[in-house]
Amino acid sequence: MGKRIKNNRIVSLVLAAIMMVSVFAVSVPQQAEAANELKFNKGKGKSTVTISDEDCTYFTEEISYIKFKPSVTGYITVKMTNASSIANASGYITLCNNKKKPIGRVNERYQTSANNSWVYTRTYGVRKGKTYYLAVNSEDGVKITANIKSASKSTANTRKKAKNLNANKKANGVIIAGENKADWYKINVKKKKKVSVNITAKTNGATVEGNYIRGIRDGIKFSFYDKKGKPWSSDAYDYACMAGPGGITFSMKNNYTGATSGIDTGIYYIKVERYTNTSSGFYTLSWKYK
Repeated sequence: MGKRIKNNRIVSLVLAAIMMVSVFAVSVPQQAEAANELKFNKGKGKSTVTISDEDCTYFTEEISYIKFKPSVTGYITVKMTNASSIANASGYITLCNNKKKPIGRVNERYQTSANNSWVYTRTYGVRKGKTYYLAVNSEDGVKITANIKSASKSTANTRKKAKNLNANKKANGVIIAGENKADWYKINVKKKKKVSVNITAKTNGATVEGNYIRGIRDGIKFSFYDKKGKPWSSDAYDYACMAGPGGITFSMKNNYTGATSGIDTGIYYIKVERYTNTSSGFYTLSWKYK
């Protein structure tokens, strides 16, 4: 009887050892795959990462992290397209810092079958030499194409340092993700006439339809001030934008009176900044007499 018990214990130990070896053999490849992070290979220009149906979050229950390090200060535009044989790809993305902590709005929804490009495209301002991650919570196989472009970051981050912007000239700028630094511009209105301002933006977070914002107010904020630092145009102040291809054009009215005959001559300021602490992106700004 004792010999039978001893033999059973030996068999149990052997079986346990076999199971441990099996688990170890399965775990090692998974750990190796986790160590080999997905990556956008180019610091400037286009590069692509594809997540298959088998590797998407829906099946693996794991977030995919795509690492990238810009070789220029500017902005990255990511475009999601379908790579699934099951359904049109959809899911969520989040821009993170080098520690994989979110600096963009958490879980921005994308849908590759949508008609409007802003549903499957996002733009973030980035700084040269910094490491970022794009966290992808994918419901299906998805192809993600990144395009990193250079754009200058203005050092005019206070009203006193405002950069002069002449009529009919265009300023380009970038709002860097995770940084709370505004860009200031100064315009000199020399004629008492109507003034129109045109702005375009490529950003993240804003939920829009055509040229109109729907739902979440996020993106890039444009504010207008007089020479005393008081808010100017009531229509344009506190404006968030992710504009269409032609941007958005509007008239600056004479302070809060609603007068449309033209604004008084003098110096005015335009402040460009992130709308929330998760906003960033690229913008253009110009103005002219009407």
